[in-house]
Amino acid sequence: MSKGSVAIATLKLIDPATGKFISDYRRQYAIELSGLLRELDYEVAWFQPGKGWQSLLIPDVPLYGVLQDEAQLFTWPVTSDDFYEKTHEFDWAIYFDFVLAYPQARESSIAIAHGMTWDEPLFESKLPTEAEREEWKRRLWMALRAPQKVVAIESGLIHWATATWPGLFHTFEYIPNFIPAWAKEESPNTEKSNMPESGPGPIRILFPGPLTPEAGISETIRAMETLLERDDRIHFYWVNTGPEATVKYLTEWFEKHPRSCLLAEPVTRKTLEQADIVLFPGKSFQETDMICLAAMSFGKTVIVGQNSGLADIVIHDHNGLIINPTEKTLIEGIQHLINSPEERRDLGNHARAVARYFTLPAWRQRWQRLIEKTFRE
Repeated sequence: MSKGSVAIATLKLIDPATGKFISDYRRQYAIELSGLLRELDYEVAWFQPGKGWQSLLIPDVPLYGVLQDEAQLFTWPVTSDDFYEKTHEFDWAIYFDFVLAYPQARESSIAIAHGMTWDEPLFESKLPTEAEREEWKRRLWMALRAPQKVVAIESGLIHWATATWPGLFHTFEYIPNFIPAWAKEESPNTEKSNMPESGPGPIRILFPGPLTPEAGISETIRAMETLLERDDRIHFYWVNTGPEATVKYLTEWFEKHPRSCLLAEPVTRKTLEQADIVLFPGKSFQETDMICLAAMSFGKTVIVGQNSGLADIVIHDHNGLIINPTEKTLIEGIQHLINSPEERRDLGNHARAVARYFTLPAWRQRWQRLIEKTFRE
């Protein structure tokens, strides 16, 4: 017998024009959360902005594109109100994007904070006046205090929010991300990769992050120009897609630099297995990235930015390197790891040991405890 029904609000999970998920991260998180709720005997339905279409997320879990879409100061009050009005028949609510809990949230609800961009270098240019920034903060405060709990996937938001509004300390539940399921599955023989097979000789450096400035693409490109010229053991690979103009620029860059390649494909188990060093040099917010956790689970050496949520799971000089991501520090860190194979091996072994604590079963267990505590009959 069903324990009740849960409505889940999201800004954008699927692009209705293509039928594809906006990001693999959001896909995996949404599917695992929906699957857990169904196993716990809850009826589940998702709602996002759209003009009346309907899709199926997983069997028995519909996604309705029926909400109004209107953004104001990086919040969506009209979308929030529309969700509130259209889901009265549901018993509980989850705000997959916590800003949708403003201006009002269901009495029994959970919100999820996948991250924020207050530390993005250009953020204040998007809200140029002090009045706009203060109003944005007021709306954020309301969105954080309205649900019963806010699940944070990294500690940066918790530190910032509780320093800004000390009374919010009881609001948060820290549940970091998990190693994606594909990283635990055996690679089929048909899985392909354009990276060279593992073996002595080349040092394969992989950048699987987004093609955005805050992810450190400029610093990485400049660092790799120096390193590729300096050390012919290095092979550099960028695995991701992004804006057309950025992809065009990077494609031209890679054509000019031997032993480098832009792989316009999703990150796979085989791609990570063949890497030696994996870069996550974010200059601003970066969550406990599932790909970073997957790389760690394969015993790979990771380099992460000190401002990112990845500093939650990496201890400097123990299971990876934490740097202030500049061209100089990237060059120094990568060159040091290349010249210190024993240290690289030790860091990778420790990374594998740490990754054991970020399994999908552990994530499910933490979420189950929260659901059972919050959604009471």
